[in-house]
Amino acid sequence: MAEPGPGAQRRPRNRKELIVAAAARQFARRGYPDAFVADIAAEVGITASALYRHFGGKAALLVAAIELEIAQLAEAYDAPPELSALLDHAAHHLLRPGRPHALWDRNARFLDPARRDELAARYGTSLKPLRSALATARPDLGRADVVALSVAVHAVLDSGRAYERATVEEPRAGQLMVAAAAAVAEVPWLPQADPVVPPPALPAPPPGASGGLQPASRREAALAAAVRLFAERGYEVVGMDDIGAAAGISGPTLYHHFPGKSAILVEVITRCLDALYFDLAAVLAGTDDAATALDRTLASFVRINLAQGDALSPLFTEIGNVRPEERAPIRRAQQDYVNEWAVLLTAVRDDLTAADAQALVRSAQIAVNTLRRYLPVGPADQWVLLCRVGRAVLGLPDDSVGPMS
Repeated sequence: MAEPGPGAQRRPRNRKELIVAAAARQFARRGYPDAFVADIAAEVGITASALYRHFGGKAALLVAAIELEIAQLAEAYDAPPELSALLDHAAHHLLRPGRPHALWDRNARFLDPARRDELAARYGTSLKPLRSALATARPDLGRADVVALSVAVHAVLDSGRAYERATVEEPRAGQLMVAAAAAVAEVPWLPQADPVVPPPALPAPPPGASGGLQPASRREAALAAAVRLFAERGYEVVGMDDIGAAAGISGPTLYHHFPGKSAILVEVITRCLDALYFDLAAVLAGTDDAATALDRTLASFVRINLAQGDALSPLFTEIGNVRPEERAPIRRAQQDYVNEWAVLLTAVRDDLTAADAQALVRSAQIAVNTLRRYLPVGPADQWVLLCRVGRAVLGLPDDSVGPMS
């Protein structure tokens, strides 16, 4: 057989791996419903028909992408069993440039139930070395506590996107991440009940799915229903008819208040930002001490997360579904809020640059938002524990001054 000429294009031997990597990036960036096979194929430089020779469709690509994420986690945690060595190994693996983040968290609900259960078990298994290392390092904790603590530590180690956005590169990023994860691993824990915490790969059941008083305003009822449905099913699969039915509002009435689903999402996210800024203004006006202000700002963030976690989560997970022209001002407001924390943090810790502080602030917010969904203890205990975790990530002493005292 004749060899290809010098100008001929050779088919890469790892084309299937390239397709999976491209799919993982598309799913991480856009979410499963808004990622298209044609775009994945174009990123690899092939046609959609050529892609279908390797994968039967988008569902198969999602499975392969999540399997890639699980394999990367397994590699990251395949380390010496001693906790400090494991954290160092995991951080430097998980900080690799271009690694997709939160594929499972954002897209697992789109998997076939049987396959989702299978991959959930594999995801949990990939984190087993972390749980084992924590159990050895923290003999004071029961099994449920170790599982919950592993969720918090893993959230810190998996917050590489925070360092990318702040442009903190290795080796500095790894140093900060390992220090934050190690501090979280040492957080004084509150005893929990028997293991009712879901495995790290499974989302906790949404709280408050029913019950409680309903708003008298139809507009407010629609917003409350939307928040609940977005948390239960994900923004992408919820329709305006679903929101109207859950709120007891007819279609025309709902469209009188909101022109579409995106407008509802923008309203939810904007309100959460307004609530965060409202508390921040009160904090800054109430003290001239940066350490006190930072601790109170963290406490405010935790309080709002506990009270309105389903509404706050889209700020972290669904912002990509907002139209670009509306997304930009939200991103700016979100970045400004992070910057306010970062200014306070650099005033408290003179070893940090502004970029270091921004990365740690985002990582702390991610850890709090993630851990909240896995804690079965009461609201008061949750508040204490989440504040402790946030302070550990930020590198602050564990001596809260209270939410607004």
